[in-house]
Amino acid sequence: MLEGPRALDGALASGAQVVAVYARPDRVGRRPAGRAGHLYDGPVYEVPARELDDLADAVNPQGVMGVVRTADAAFDDVAAQPRVVLLDRLRNPGNAGAIARSATATGFTGVAASVGTVDLFSPKALRAAAGLSLGSQVCRDLDIAAALEQLGAAGHLRVRAAVDGDVDMRELASQQAAGAAVTLVVGNEAVGPSPETIAGTDVAVSIPMRAPVDSLNVATAAAVLMYALGDAGPAERAPYPAPDA
Repeated sequence: MLEGPRALDGALASGAQVVAVYARPDRVGRRPAGRAGHLYDGPVYEVPARELDDLADAVNPQGVMGVVRTADAAFDDVAAQPRVVLLDRLRNPGNAGAIARSATATGFTGVAASVGTVDLFSPKALRAAAGLSLGSQVCRDLDIAAALEQLGAAGHLRVRAAVDGDVDMRELASQQAAGAAVTLVVGNEAVGPSPETIAGTDVAVSIPMRAPVDSLNVATAAAVLMYALGDAGPAERAPYPAPDA
């Protein structure tokens, strides 16, 4: 279930299959989403405001909800992506969703999550991702040791985020061969990477910071590292799919 026009907009722009939309009376007759709203031509069901708000997970419901088809990609397909972010037991759905959104922005087209990570398709995670994670290759509930082994066999440089890393992110980015496959692993918010992650990664990378700051929120750190190691694409703003003429 997607909540709010922004999440619906991101899902539609990402090519997700939205099968139904439910809206309060004041929103019926309007586009269910923003710039990508024209991509939805299915039914919009009117629901009394109180009933729809009771269904919502958000503290401040926005009057529109959508049902979207979700499915995990095969991990073989995730490992075939040139850029993968792997979440190691993250427990905050807002952080997980924000990382998935940043992954889309920076060219990390594979998003994987270990056993013990919050559901990437939960309402709060999808809101934090603005629906954009639905356009990525997403695979959940992985055995992290086996996943890292397979990624290594697929030719990925397996990088874990660390406060005191082996290498500065700028140095690592400058050493990357063009087109080289990379997996970034980000660890649990409270305790950091698991022993399996430490054993299964090739290098620990850190973000240079000015004192007195010595660490960042996990979603912020992941975004910075993905930007440094990823492929954000052209400088101009990516266009949304245009309405049919």
